[in-house]
Amino acid sequence: MLALDERENDTNPKDLETIGNLALELGVELADDAPAEGPAAVAMWLFDGSVETLPGGYDKGELSPNSPVKALKSFPQDLVLVGRSSILIKGLSNRLNIPWSLSKEWAPTAKNVLEGNTNKTGAAIVKDGKGSKIRIRDVMKLLKTWGRGKASRAVTRLPSPMRTKVAAVALRLQKRREAREDRNQQ
Repeated sequence: MLALDERENDTNPKDLETIGNLALELGVELADDAPAEGPAAVAMWLFDGSVETLPGGYDKGELSPNSPVKALKSFPQDLVLVGRSSILIKGLSNRLNIPWSLSKEWAPTAKNVLEGNTNKTGAAIVKDGKGSKIRIRDVMKLLKTWGRGKASRAVTRLPSPMRTKVAAVALRLQKRREAREDRNQQ
């Protein structure tokens, strides 16, 4: 994602080689007669909807006879859902004339993960000369976020009348919290 987001342009050979190598590392395999730009074209086609022309003479159209899909020999099972979701979102964004790129959306998060940060402020790891320490408040924030996600998924699986009651309680709690914050600010 970072290589796609940080490339200079769509024709730079060094960028295409880097993107292609990373695509191959993900487990994408191309047919033997595919051009050298094939892996980069597949990555750009799947993960960057903002690309106007694909390298290697490939067409953007999924059903085109010159589509990068035709060059695929095998595709890793782990990426199937990501690829399908990306194609659906690209289709919707194209239909609505909204530019969208998965690589541009995921690049900031990927950069934070690669830098070892677990929160937006980048304060998760403290260097003190002896090594790295993880702060408990950052672990608690991460745990709280995880818990909210799990609770949200659990609520969506409830029957409709129960979801309505849970939503009403959540709204009441949020209003109380906002009122408390307003009192504290005054």
